[in-house]
Amino acid sequence: PHHCIKLIVSRGVGGRGYKPPEMVNPTEIVSVHAIPSHYAKWQQAGICLKTSSIRLGLQPLLAGMKHLNRLEQVLIKSHPLPQGFDDWLVNDIEDNVIESSMANVFFIKGNRVITPSLAQCGVAGVMREQVMIALLEQNMNIECLPVGAERLIEFDSA
Repeated sequence: PHHCIKLIVSRGVGGRGYKPPEMVNPTEIVSVHAIPSHYAKWQQAGICLKTSSIRLGLQPLLAGMKHLNRLEQVLIKSHPLPQGFDDWLVNDIEDNVIESSMANVFFIKGNRVITPSLAQCGVAGVMREQVMIALLEQNMNIECLPVGAERLIEFDSA
């Protein structure tokens, strides 16, 4: 079976308040997890997304970065999905599609592949970059653009 590695690096234990300690002692946590068995089915059949009512705030200084303070995602994942849906589609407060609750998204329109801009919020996942590189190697046109939720009907597939 296939596995994935999760690596968490923090600056370690601090004192009170937000200021980091002068001397940091980083904490590293490594864990290994089996790839969920339903992922193979998802790859073949696709998934069904439901738009979350919880939206991401805009913070360009943290945009794209995966960090340990993703409280909006914690709130999103705390809501049970309705029957028949596999994951949440997440928009920002300006109603731009950003990502799913656990993955980046890509849209196809003709010979163009569009992935939402992550300039204001969202996580630039490790696999997002790999998918983009693979698409470029196949001479596909890929663009990172704001994708308003109202535009979803324009795409051939996601």
